[in-house]
Amino acid sequence: MSCPVCKSINTGKVGHNAYYCADCLLEFTENDGEIAIYYIDAEGSSYALRDKDAAAILVKSIREGNDLLLQESIEELIIKS
Repeated sequence: MSCPVCKSINTGKVGHNAYYCADCLLEFTENDGEIAIYYIDAEGSSYALRDKDAAAILVKSIREGNDLLLQESIEELIIKS
């Protein structure tokens, strides 16, 4: 399965309907055609991202070397529970 964010085929299955993209460092799940995207931080916490646009912003920031985003920046991109 290709990554819904960066379109890479450098993905692997990590669970039932769960995948990891080695290029953009995000996890995603697919259920009945619905895609959910997750950011996993350095401590292993998982954050559900709002949408593909939020994921793209996060990936761009990581690629620019800003992998230690301010908590406020991440808060804007995740789904509040």
